[in-house]
Amino acid sequence: MTLIQKSLDKGYNLLRNLLEWSRSQTGRIQVTPATLYLKSIVDRNVALLESNAKAKNINLFSSVGTLSVFADENMLDTVIRNLLSNAIKFTPANGKVEISSQEQDNVVEISISDTGVGIKADDIDKLFRIDVSYSTRGTAEEEGTGLGLLLCKEFIENNDGTIGAESEEGKGSRFYIRLPAS
Repeated sequence: MTLIQKSLDKGYNLLRNLLEWSRSQTGRIQVTPATLYLKSIVDRNVALLESNAKAKNINLFSSVGTLSVFADENMLDTVIRNLLSNAIKFTPANGKVEISSQEQDNVVEISISDTGVGIKADDIDKLFRIDVSYSTRGTAEEEGTGLGLLLCKEFIENNDGTIGAESEEGKGSRFYIRLPAS
């Protein structure tokens, strides 16, 4: 990827996240939950980010089944795209990123796991907090805005869900979303 392309991608992602976050903060985003078939949303985002993964020789795959959730499609699409993009960003060349799902007790858990650099235990608590500025560079020096995970948290909570992360520095990460099953 050329320097110009990287700069354009960074600017576009920053602008998109700022606009989405701004709209959510001003109450301009209306939550419109519906029954969503998770596989189609995940497949669309995997296809969108496949070239980013290939550029780093990362194996990106989905084992998401035919589960459905009750959520706002645009919000869920944004969250999955952000989490997959982050997983690719923090996974070194020849790594692996997988998105999977399971249902238990009328809750669908969507999990994005990677073989990336991981997150320090002290930093996991900072990921979803607006009062803490937290951003790190990716394995190919990709820059983040620090807004993506805040936006994800807000969107998931607006859909009666929860979001979290598990990681061990140097051993990859797992982000998970829990939403009502449909």
